[in-house]
Amino acid sequence: MDAENDLQRGRSSSEEKESLTPAQSRRKAQNRAAQRAFRERKERHVKDLEQKLTTLEQSSSTLMADNERLKRELQKVATENEILRATGINGRGSVDSGGSIVGPMSYSPSEFYSNLLRSHDNKTPSHRITVSDVTGERLLGAGATWDAIQEHQLFKKGLVDVGDVCDRLKNLAKCDGQGPVFEERDIRLAIEASAASGSDELI
Repeated sequence: MDAENDLQRGRSSSEEKESLTPAQSRRKAQNRAAQRAFRERKERHVKDLEQKLTTLEQSSSTLMADNERLKRELQKVATENEILRATGINGRGSVDSGGSIVGPMSYSPSEFYSNLLRSHDNKTPSHRITVSDVTGERLLGAGATWDAIQEHQLFKKGLVDVGDVCDRLKNLAKCDGQGPVFEERDIRLAIEASAASGSDELI
């Protein structure tokens, strides 16, 4: 019975092919080719998506590991910073030849500018350097004053109390028409006086 059915289906298929016009046969072949090409494209697209997913998962895992590592490093630096602040005395510190802070340094530039310019309307930390028309002395803005303190040899040796220098200078400010400035001589004397007072404290 099954053999007869297969024979009948084969005969029907053969008869169907014979009954198709050449144009219909071409169209049917084109449809089969198009369906096959679609299936192949779909399979390639699925494989590409699977590969991209694997790559993204690996990348995400790497980024998460890097993020955790950076968090640990940040926590370590924050802890070290707190230790340095806790062990600092009067804001003394020094700067090495590469410009890095060495030793306890609890006085930040923003604190320095805020304290130094507290009584002035213009609180912008200018790095301007001009020359006095009266004395010929160099006049330094707050930013340039901070730079001068850090570049001084006594500061690099860790002998200068930045807060003390700030207190000595804030009443010596002059105005050059653009904002508060400080005579270079006054800055130098304030640094030396701070270092000297620090030495007295250690006796």
